[in-house]
Formats: sequence, structure tokens, C-alpha cells
Amino acid sequence: MSVRTGSVAAALALLTALVVGGAAASRPLAQQAALAAYARHAGGKDREEKLNLRPLIGVVSQVGAPAPKGHSYIASSYVKMVESAGARVVPIFCDMSPEEVERRFKAVNGILIPGGSQDLRPGQPFFDTVSQLVQLAVEANDKGNYFPVHGTCLGFETLAIIASGNHSILSEFDSENLPSPLFLTDTATSGKSRFFSALPEQVVQHLQTRPYAMENHAHGLAWTAVEENPRLKDFFDVLSLSVDRAGAVYVSTVEAHRYPITGTQWHPEKNAFEWTPDKDIPHHPDAIEITQEVANFIVGEARRNFHAPSSQEEEEDLLIYNWAPSYTGKARPAPGCCYPPYRHRYKGEEVDFVESYFFPLETSTRKSSSSGGGSGRRTQAAGLAA
Repeated sequence: MSVRTGSVAAALALLTALVVGGAAASRPLAQQAALAAYARHAGGKDREEKLNLRPLIGVVSQVGAPAPKGHSYIASSYVKMVESAGARVVPIFCDMSPEEVERRFKAVNGILIPGGSQDLRPGQPFFDTVSQLVQLAVEANDKGNYFPVHGTCLGFETLAIIASGNHSILSEFDSENLPSPLFLTDTATSGKSRFFSALPEQVVQHLQTRPYAMENHAHGLAWTAVEENPRLKDFFDVLSLSVDRAGAVYVSTVEAHRYPITGTQWHPEKNAFEWTPDKDIPHHPDAIEITQEVANFIVGEARRNFHAPSSQEEEEDLLIYNWAPSYTGKARPAPGCCYPPYRHRYKGEEVDFVESYFFPLETSTRKSSSSGGGSGRRTQAAGLAA
């Protein structure tokens, strides 16, 4: 406090010196401005205590390419996006025990469910872990403990299945590598949406008028599926629609009615942090701004939660900085060739990341996955919207 007081006192002295000799009428105004600045600084601590200034975001890992066999992964672009808005990442491994998942939930301030490609059925490690986390988030919010969740692409699809309780609710869409504009619904444009209201006006305009929402998916949620599923409709507001190459309409942004749970079928992280030449990712400065503002929204929501690790030592042990990312986006020579043409090591719907974190599987991809079924608790989590 003494540093702040001294700094403000110095600023006040400087401002007073600047106005000396000026019109007498201007002095009170200048002094009022300086005193107002002092009051803002002096009262800053009280206001800061209303926000979590050390937010931690849990990001869920998943198995499959580009991870080596016996590992799960998190694409580094999600980590960079979170860090760009002033938070740090705690990995939540998809094969962790339910007890460890809950322990990490109590240490983080929000959950980010990333894109990728996974089997979205009970008994599968990624789905079971996300289901548990969403159930914990709903229970926390019901008790007045504000806890946000955001899902991107695969994460969006997982949220749709969990909320609807219908594992066949997704349809096929031709939207791989298809940057697109968003068609906002009345809910999004009326100011009722937390998500779109948090974005600057020019960002919302660019999302509507330019192909800056990076779509990269083969499955999605049809608009008609929402209308035909009361549980899904009761849980989520549809904020935007998008159109695939064949003209089929799908839901591209959702937000829960009662909970700080949001989902984007599109990838805000890719614009700034993915660079594969095999994808038409928008890198215009206005597209980069979209990445930053969505990151600000996600982390801003997490600042309203006050979960924390039990100690500084535990915090340091949980952080993703305990692992080093691998450069998975570097082109390699074609087989039997030491010169160009080069090709990228990983290609596919959602595996061509510039950098990835790899984590050894701890429990053979969560013990329940081998049995093909989940526990009663997980079954309940899959039907939370009932």
C-alpha cells in the first residue's frame, strides 16, 4: 500500500505543479482528478478482493493422434489462449480417477473442454471425465459457487450430448476447414447473452460479416435437433447458427440458461495460435482480436470463482509448466526422400497442431473404459439436464 500511496502522491504533486500558474478556475478540476485517481488506487485492494487475480483453468486431455501410444494430449493453442488473457492451465488428464478429477476441480476456477476427436459415450475416458466435471460445475453453481465451463468443437458436442442425454443427437456436417461467418439469433443480439455482450461491438460485427469463425468439424448439432429435444432446449440458449458446404444449418454457439456454461462449435484459439498450411485459418488482425476477446471472456468468467489449491506447493505441482510442449507442426520429408516435397506429420480433422503437450496414461485410459460402461454416477452426469 505504501508503494501505491507514494506513487499517487508523486503523481498528485506533479499534476499540482503542472497547473500552477494556470487559470485559477482550472485548479480545482485538476486537483479533483488527481484526488479521484488517488481514491481509485487507495480503494483498489478492496475491489481486487472481489476478483480472483490468480485464476487457474482446467483443460481436459484426450487420447489419440497426435499423442504417442500410451499418452493423452492437450494442444498448446488452448494453453496459449488462456495465458494470453492472464490465467494459467492445470491439465486434467482424461484417465484420472474420479477422486483426482474432483480434487483438481476444487483447485481450478473454470474448465475448458477442447476440440479434438473422441468417442462420446459413457465408459470412454474423455466423456466420463467431462461428464463428471460438468456435473460438479452444475452442483457448484446450484450452491451459489460461480463456476464456468466452456467447450470448443468437440467440447461443444460433448456438452450437447450431456445436456440432452442423447448420445445420437449429433449429425454429420461438411464443415472441415471451413472458416465461416456466424448468424446470430435474437437472444445474442438482444443483449441477453453473457458471451456476446462481453465481446466488443466490432468483434461481434466481424464474426457476423466475415469468415473469421474457424469451423473444422465433421459432426455437429442440427438446429432441428434442439427443437426436438426439450431437455437440450431447456438447458441451452442457441446464440448462433452456421452453414456447411452443402447448405445444412447447424448450431455454432450456445449458452446455458441458468449456468455459466458456454460452447462454440468454432475454434477461437486457432486464429492466433495455429499455423498449419493445410488449413485456411484466418490470421487477419481482426481475426486475431476474436481469439483475444474470447480468451478475455473465458478468463473473466473464471475470475469470479475462488477455488484454490491447498498450498503454493500444490499449485506449482498442478500447473502445466511441469511438462514441455512438443513441436508437432513441423513438416517432415516424404518417405524415402531427403528433400522436398515435405509433408506434415499429423493431418486430419483435428490433429494438426503446431505444438502439443503429451502425458503418460496413468490408469490404462481410466479403468471403466475397458468394460464399455460407466458407473451410476457417470450415468447421472450424462443426464444432468433432466
